[in-house]
Amino acid sequence: MKTHFDLEKIIESGIITNELDYERALISDRKLRLLAKDSVHFKNLRSKLREIIEKYENVEWNDVDKIDDRKLLESDKSERIAELERLFRENRKQIIRKKLKE
Repeated sequence: MKTHFDLEKIIESGIITNELDYERALISDRKLRLLAKDSVHFKNLRSKLREIIEKYENVEWNDVDKIDDRKLLESDKSERIAELERLFRENRKQIIRKKLKE
């Protein structure tokens, strides 16, 4: 499994292929929400990403009969992984900023 989420690749391909990338896309969408206020580029990027997220949700989560315990466990696990990745990047960024200030 790949461990790097490439937002540009997702937008270029127009498709999310797994639950982990879906969770990563949701986190990216939240970050783009802030950036979109000041930039048309990020506003367009967010719009495209939201369309891709919606497509994935319609395929994977729209049919209640297809949602089982395995799918819910996969979703929970992916959500935890994506959040841990986000926290790692944020902590790393803070450490770098602190070192640069020193």
